[in-house]
Amino acid sequence: MYPYPAAPLPDALMPTTEAIIDRLLIDLDDKQLGSVASRIDTLRTDLARKCLLELLRKDSAALYGDGLTDCPDPVTSIRFGTSNDDCNPVCWSDNAVAVHRAGETSVETLVDYAGTDVETPLRDYSSFTDPVDGSRLIVDLATGEFTIL
Repeated sequence: MYPYPAAPLPDALMPTTEAIIDRLLIDLDDKQLGSVASRIDTLRTDLARKCLLELLRKDSAALYGDGLTDCPDPVTSIRFGTSNDDCNPVCWSDNAVAVHRAGETSVETLVDYAGTDVETPLRDYSSFTDPVDGSRLIVDLATGEFTIL
């Protein structure tokens, strides 16, 4: 045993991520590669969903305090429509409806997420879900459930 910790390897000797992955994937057959690709897609979608949910919860908690709604009741869900400008693929619209619920009543607040920290994660999520023009995305802020109708 050495009295000092080993020095880290110089960057030139460290294998790149690509080299490590190539060594892992080189012996897989087509079916196995398909399974890996599917798993990566699932993990990327889950990560995009988690990031978007976290930002929506944070933003929704601040709506009343920031004076963007007159309703002090908590936002329970956010409803997104689609956007289709003929130049880009259909995606979830930056314009959404925040639904506040208090007992049996609900109040809706229009929210524009363009230019906010929600915009990019929403676009990312669009790329994973490929929304159809006219569909709706409902995000339940309490359960974290994403529903596409």
